[in-house]
Amino acid sequence: MRVGFLGPEGTYTEEAAKQVAGGAVLIPYPSIDAVFEAVASREVTRGVVPLESLIQGPVTETLDNLFQYAGRANIIDVLVLPIQHALGALTDKSQIRRILSKDQALKQCSLYLQQEFPQAQLVEMPSTTAAMEEIVRHQLTDAAAIGSEWALQAYGLRILDRNIGNVKHNKTRFAVLGDRYHPRTGNDATSLVIYPHRDRIGLLEEILSIISREYRLNMSSIHSRPDTKGGFRFYIELEGHLEDAAVSGCIQALQKNLVRDEIEVKVFGAYPRRIFNEPRIKTIGIIGGTGEMGQWFQRFFTTAGYTVLISGRRTPLTYQQCIEQSDVVIINVPIRHTVEVIQKVGKFFRPGQLITDNTSIKTQPVQAMLAAVPEGVEVLGMHTVFGPAVEDLRHQNVVFTYTPRSGELAQEFESIFYKYGARITRTTPEYHDQQMAFHQNLEHFTKVVLAELLRTRFGDPQVMTSYSSPNSRISLITMGRILSGDPDLYAEIQEYNLQGAGMIREYLQIAERIGRELMERNTEAFRTSMTQSATALGKEFLTEMLTWSKVIQRRLSEPLSE
Repeated sequence: MRVGFLGPEGTYTEEAAKQVAGGAVLIPYPSIDAVFEAVASREVTRGVVPLESLIQGPVTETLDNLFQYAGRANIIDVLVLPIQHALGALTDKSQIRRILSKDQALKQCSLYLQQEFPQAQLVEMPSTTAAMEEIVRHQLTDAAAIGSEWALQAYGLRILDRNIGNVKHNKTRFAVLGDRYHPRTGNDATSLVIYPHRDRIGLLEEILSIISREYRLNMSSIHSRPDTKGGFRFYIELEGHLEDAAVSGCIQALQKNLVRDEIEVKVFGAYPRRIFNEPRIKTIGIIGGTGEMGQWFQRFFTTAGYTVLISGRRTPLTYQQCIEQSDVVIINVPIRHTVEVIQKVGKFFRPGQLITDNTSIKTQPVQAMLAAVPEGVEVLGMHTVFGPAVEDLRHQNVVFTYTPRSGELAQEFESIFYKYGARITRTTPEYHDQQMAFHQNLEHFTKVVLAELLRTRFGDPQVMTSYSSPNSRISLITMGRILSGDPDLYAEIQEYNLQGAGMIREYLQIAERIGRELMERNTEAFRTSMTQSATALGKEFLTEMLTWSKVIQRRLSEPLSE
């Protein structure tokens, strides 16, 4: 195989080219344009060019060529290489008056140069190796070159300083060019360019709406480039492969909807998705994953590109095997078994993993996780405040309770939910349980009491329909939803939330105080409480709730079949 790369030899691009294929013949080219032309003319099988820097963003010359050669020289793979610049010279630092290197390298090391060589002349060269060649060929004793340590040593230069970049973990993505696309892997990206030949108001908004709203695709990047005529091209990278139904459908929709505006839509790459900072989380294990919520997690994480392992009481995969093969493990068992399971499996964890639970109480599970797993295992509490019937994570509440042992894995795990539109809340286990005592314990309690009153006083619930107001209908709907649930689950919430009893006790005290006055035909306590609450909760809250109430009432006025 012949692989062309942006030369000369000794550059980071050559290092990237060496990774394309073992034993390939590497051919340096003087420019990015020349590499693209070599691939398009089949002079070489593959080409390697810089695509994007972690610090400076996209390489504009590469973007321009991707548009020009779309369909003839496509991105078939992406490589990410660490870029750690060093400084080399023939003499020591005290003699240096000039710094030679490629413009990007000079910019990437600007802080070091300002501090160490504030008076030195910065000289731009065609490449980092061209700078080294210049120093060696002319024996420049007052000049130093910036480049990779191995290249500086190859030219016989002394290493004056190492890792001198502004960002100590700088990286560059390199595009591997070919005449086709990479086969689908399940974790892919598709790149395209959208070129409007005429501008109009709302055009970009329409493009983004098709991508994000209609086809629910995530854009990992978008860049604009001038077309030399006063217009712009938009370069977009989408998560997903060109063969995926959503991606292909989206591109067809863009072509169909934008054709009237004389807009070109060109695909110039489909390849395995590789980002600057590779995620540490690749495999997620779910203990108790055979139930409805476990199956929801499996669908969600699989769609997001993760490997998912399921372990239950009757699965071939044991708890220990599931944990040993996972980066993150979710304990997703009934509340009454959560602490017991955590204590049982804690010994199977190793440093560098994350354990989290998904229950509607947090105090006891978080304490159990902190006590059960070894040091070095991250601990995070989680509560997905929705059920398995939810199909779209957008605007759904997910609560995380961070601990002193929540680190980078915990943040990366939370980001998965944020990326897909969840409303994220961080809090303590104690405050979470206080909130749940109100939203769950008290809500379930009052509706069960209401249901008992309904059946003992009126019997048939159908007789309520002709008498119900919009407010009472909403209350009856909530009551029916709760009664349709699992009594054991609701009873567990009442039993295991340590703050539930206190919340119900306080409710009963208030109800007794106001109710006793009303039974004596004294409405002052009722009126005062209502007024004080309206003032305390505020106009903004009341206005929002009234708006939602009107929306619900309009829906309730429609036939149920709709």
